[in-house]
Formats: sequence, structure tokens, C-alpha cells
Amino acid sequence: MRIDTHHHHKKAGQNLAFVFVMNLTFNILVIAGGLATNSMAILADCIHDLADTISIAIAWFLEHVAQKDSSDKYSYGYQRFSILGAVIISVFVIIMAFVILSEAVPRLFHPESVDAGGMLLVAIVGIIFKSISVYRLHDGETFNEKAILFHQLGDVFEWIAILILSIVLMFWEGAPYLDPFVSIGIAIWLIFNLGRNLIKSVQVLLQKTPDNFDVDEFRTQILAIEGVNAIDDFHIWSLDGIDSVMTLKVDVDFGKNVENIKKEIYDISGKYHVLDITIELD
Repeated sequence: MRIDTHHHHKKAGQNLAFVFVMNLTFNILVIAGGLATNSMAILADCIHDLADTISIAIAWFLEHVAQKDSSDKYSYGYQRFSILGAVIISVFVIIMAFVILSEAVPRLFHPESVDAGGMLLVAIVGIIFKSISVYRLHDGETFNEKAILFHQLGDVFEWIAILILSIVLMFWEGAPYLDPFVSIGIAIWLIFNLGRNLIKSVQVLLQKTPDNFDVDEFRTQILAIEGVNAIDDFHIWSLDGIDSVMTLKVDVDFGKNVENIKKEIYDISGKYHVLDITIELD
């Protein structure tokens, strides 16, 4: 049985297109603000905000590819391109976070003065732009959206921290070391969260049993169907972290209504986002 379900990838593509435009616009503002204020926190954001824009463009493209129907070359469809995008984005952003660390750590020992007033203005604009993007992505289902969401959420935290930092620096000029300190904290947050997303994405590519699938519960429900004697063979893997594929070999009593047995198996499997099921009865 095959269920055509690409609606979440279409929605993800629309969300990422919106966030891409927001980030591209903001990227220009951040570059100008960073150069004008000489803030390490803002200059660091220039680096990873450029990574934002590039990674979102990649995610947007791959989500578009993921909407394509199956073909002779990709008989299960193109949904795994979404996971490929999540892996690329996660790795890219983690690398950028280490770049930020390499720039910020030396600044702790050799702090430089910054334009606190300019930082405050850029931070307010940053909070507005990034919060809109987070709101647009907050209910996204794909790993691609989640990867971008974590990054955008990290940006919101960063700009809030920069906002607070700018206010502090307005009244306490002797604490310029706080500027790189904020950058280090945000970089560590990004590495931790994107690292988790990367691990989950790779697990999908390695065909790990989906997290939302309870194998024992599924077996119990199948064996409870009248006419089912045993499950001889069973495999399930996820295409994109949402929809899954299953193959099942079941020992049945052919004296019972075999079509009803199949229908019940389909109904049970449907609860777990299984879109393609191959059932062999013996």
C-alpha cells in the first residue's frame, strides 16, 4: 500500500522560503551594524548569519526536491533529500560555531571597546527579525525546519544577550570582555543543539527504527488480530524522520478473512506515519 503524502514538505518549503528572505535582508543590516559598532558579538553574527542564509537556501532547495513524486531512479521518492539538507545544515552551522569560538576566545584576553548605542539598535532589529522567523518555523515537522529553527532560536537568544550587553556597556565601560563572552555562550548552545539534530538525522539515514514507533506495542497489536499466528519477519525505517516504510511477513490462518487481516494491519500501521507497507502472508 502506498500513501502519497508530501504536504509537510510543501509547507516546509514555504516556511523556509519566507525565512530565507528575512535572513537575506537582515544579513545586510548585520554586516553594516557590525562594521559600524566594532562589536565582536555582532561581527561574529555576521559570519554565522551568512551561514544562516546559505544553509536556509540549501534547505529550501532540498525541501523542494523532497516534494517530487517517486521515479524509476528513486522508487521511494525524494523525501530523504530533506534529511540530507538537515545533515548539511547542521554540519555547516556547527563549523561556523567553532569559527565564532576561534574569534571570540582571543578577544576575552584582549577586549576592545565597542559602540554600545549602535549595538542596542542592531540588537532590537535582530530580535524582531529572528523572532518572526522562529514563529514561522515553530510548528515545523521536518528535520530541515528543526535544524533552521534551532539556529534561529539561538539567534534570538544571542540578540537578547547583545541587547542586555549593550545596556550594561552603556553604564559600565570597564566590561568589554562581556562582548566575546556572549558570543562564546551562544556558540556552545548552537553546537549542542545542532549536534543533537545531526545525530538524529544521521540515524534516519542509517535506517534506525523511528523514535515514535513502539516495536513491542506494534507486535502486540498485530498478534491480537484474529487469524494472525506469528510475525515471522519485520522491518521498519523512516524516509525523512516523519513518514516510514515497513515490510512485514506474517504467519496467518488462511481459514480466516485474509483481506480483513491486511486491512487491520494497514490501520494499525497508519497510526505510525507508515506510508508504504509490503505485507507477505504465509
